[in-house]
Amino acid sequence: MNESTIVIAAFLALMTFFVPRKYFLVPFIVTFCFVPVDQRIIILTLDFPVIRILVLIGVLRILLRGEQRLIKWNTFDRLLLAWGLCDAVVYVIQWSDMRALIYKSGGLFDLVGLYWLFRQTIDSWKNMRLMIKILSICVLILVPLIAFEWSTGRNLFAILGTIITEERAGRFRCQGAFSHSIMFGLFAATVVPLFIGMAMLDKNKALYWVAAAASIFLVMASASSCPILVLLFILLIMCAFKWRKYTGLAWKGFFASLIILHIVMKAPVWHLIARVNIVGASTGWYRFHLINQTIERFSEWALIGIRSTRHWVVPGYRALTDITNQYVAIGLSGGIVTLALFIALLVLAFRILAKCYQQTRSPAQLWLGWSVFAAMLGHCMAFFGVSYFGQIGLLWFLMLGMVGFVAEENEKATGETVNLSLRSYKLPVISELPVTLKHKQVNTHGQNANIQ
Repeated sequence: MNESTIVIAAFLALMTFFVPRKYFLVPFIVTFCFVPVDQRIIILTLDFPVIRILVLIGVLRILLRGEQRLIKWNTFDRLLLAWGLCDAVVYVIQWSDMRALIYKSGGLFDLVGLYWLFRQTIDSWKNMRLMIKILSICVLILVPLIAFEWSTGRNLFAILGTIITEERAGRFRCQGAFSHSIMFGLFAATVVPLFIGMAMLDKNKALYWVAAAASIFLVMASASSCPILVLLFILLIMCAFKWRKYTGLAWKGFFASLIILHIVMKAPVWHLIARVNIVGASTGWYRFHLINQTIERFSEWALIGIRSTRHWVVPGYRALTDITNQYVAIGLSGGIVTLALFIALLVLAFRILAKCYQQTRSPAQLWLGWSVFAAMLGHCMAFFGVSYFGQIGLLWFLMLGMVGFVAEENEKATGETVNLSLRSYKLPVISELPVTLKHKQVNTHGQNANIQ
């Protein structure tokens, strides 16, 4: 960790412990927006990036200052914990060494620690709105910094960590403090619905419309196909607010269309991914082969995952070692049971949000429920083209924390527990349009493998 980051980390740590309770999430949001994830303290082979240090301090603050609130565990909370534990246990069994145990322990600490802190903090609709306001201010601060990077190719965040600005097809791919331009673009894309939702219900409409426009600029500055597709998809979903009660029909139509296309096409329906290319130089063909080989080699990874896919070589293409699909990455790392739990978690999340926005509630709750719904859909769409690493994971945990809060509110309002019964569930449309990324291998114990 360099000197500049040490000063910033110390300041954020003090903020975490001393800020008023309602601003507790400010240092966390500032960290994943402005602090490179490669900055960390290593103690006896244990990694402590800035965000992990803040989690420790945050937990200590809540416990020492008596700020802990009693959280009644709901089905979503239990399923999330079950998924995290299954993923860690299967991975450790697969590798059977201490490095794997340390790596997955760290990942489990991040998941449980951040989720618990978010659930402790987001305990009302007012707090959720405040959190979105903080996000909007951070995005506005990012705009001039990214504009400079976009116009000059110089990343000002380089003084805080190992951050560069890549160039592709004559365009700079801005990434700010994020680990990759696609992760940065996806962050900007998936906060757009939150800002639009707030603009529809808050008195400070100008702030949120400007923040939404700023986020769109950040997406374009990333010069990456995946964020642009996710953004377009999210905007379409937000425009469909008036017809939110028909998501069940949309779900049936979507999957019926996939089945028909699969029957009439010469290639499998997931071959459509190979045709996606928005900004040029995208590798949709690679993603198609990765999904295709994962399906054809199901027996290799279904039980306890697989250590490496280096032997997955398609004639005429390179080895499929770059796991650019979140669903595939989870399956290869943790086997079919872990993947099934993850999908069940997503299904339950959408059922919880559907229960929120389909009921007659205040406009604020309807719009916030729909905004989180659209953002979650954006993440699920992105999962077909990337697997998350770096700061974007913090935003994903924050979204899960918001869903956990909505589940808690649903139970308070109706007295009913939301379950996984699909009979009454209206699943939303989830698109399958991935694109490009340099990413990580399954067998690196958390180290990114930069492969185009």
